[in-house]
Amino acid sequence: MSFSQQGPRSICILSANGVISTVTLRQPSTSGGTVTYEGRFEILCLSGSFLVNESGGSRGRIGSLSVSLASPDGRVIGGGVGGVLIAASPIQVIVGSFLCSSSKAKKRAAESVQSAGTSDLQTTDNSVNPADALSNQNLAPSSSMGVWPSSRQMDLQTGHIDIDLMRG
Repeated sequence: MSFSQQGPRSICILSANGVISTVTLRQPSTSGGTVTYEGRFEILCLSGSFLVNESGGSRGRIGSLSVSLASPDGRVIGGGVGGVLIAASPIQVIVGSFLCSSSKAKKRAAESVQSAGTSDLQTTDNSVNPADALSNQNLAPSSSMGVWPSSRQMDLQTGHIDIDLMRG
């Protein structure tokens, strides 16, 4: 996690695999407690995110983790991680990291655009008509392509695509 100390980076856990030996999960908000499980639990899903939080001049991180685990006898447990999550074997975690711009930077950028004046802005319409785009493409099947015996020619002019799940 040292990369997360390189600045105001936020992270999102994309996937994970491995075996957990101890996990503490949060109980529903009505009880407010936690419960700890010990044993060998295979990670089914680990997800969560941690975002940079700037408030009152100090910078911190906010976020949470959720986990789903399977015990050797097939029981599945899971929920929000409310304490320790200890690995029983090497764990592989795929993490995406990104820079979050602060609201101050967004405000400065918006002010600079407004101060530039609208007379300097030029807009162009680069829209493309879908019918024109289709007419410029060669959609005729080549002789080297195989065709399924029960396939039908698709009507590309109307844009209607018929998917019949009953035809097999």
